[in-house]
Amino acid sequence: MKRTILSVACLTLAGSVALFGCKAKTAEADATDAAATTETTATAPTETTAAAPTEAAATTAAGTFDINTVPVTSANLGTWPYLSALKGYKTNYDSDSVGFDFDRAYVYDGKNIVAVEGKIVSRRFRPADSDKPASELMMQRNYENLVKSLGGTKVFSGEVPEDAIKKIGETEYLKHDNDITRAADTYVIRQKDKEVWVQVQPTGSDYVLNVIEKAAMPQQAGVVGATELKKN
Repeated sequence: MKRTILSVACLTLAGSVALFGCKAKTAEADATDAAATTETTATAPTETTAAAPTEAAATTAAGTFDINTVPVTSANLGTWPYLSALKGYKTNYDSDSVGFDFDRAYVYDGKNIVAVEGKIVSRRFRPADSDKPASELMMQRNYENLVKSLGGTKVFSGEVPEDAIKKIGETEYLKHDNDITRAADTYVIRQKDKEVWVQVQPTGSDYVLNVIEKAAMPQQAGVVGATELKKN
């Protein structure tokens, strides 16, 4: 009988020790998991925060064309609109030459379509002798040499990306007699007191030459004075 009671006591004691051991291991495991979770939680935000500024900086860096990167030239540009036609080319119709003291034109600077406002002349030159047209290469090379001799810089050459054109809209650029869907060579001449943009757009045997001198709008309208009212 005593042996039986002793055996039962031993079994009970062993069970208690085992149970205590299990609880201790469970508590230890829970503590380890909690520490790991805390470490992960504390580490994760650092990784996310570090990535954000890099992306923003990259977007900003690829932003827009910087006119300040263009050298300032003091070359004599001559009389407005500065650039002449090729030899043997002329404007045949009144509609071939359109000019305004102030308007808006769109140019592609290699990154974005930019609105340039100021004095504008757009001319379509046609060969005087249709049997002797200039090649597109001759048109392009002539103006490239001319603009570079004046200290200008080629900003872009080719077709404007379709996505960039869609942002402006056909109605807007055609409203200003500026078809930016045609491939063009785009230049800018920067002087101390001037910023002149040039576009050369060959269209077969003809070509379009746009010259835009950036300037503020001359304010002409004002209030009517009493003296002027009496005259009317």
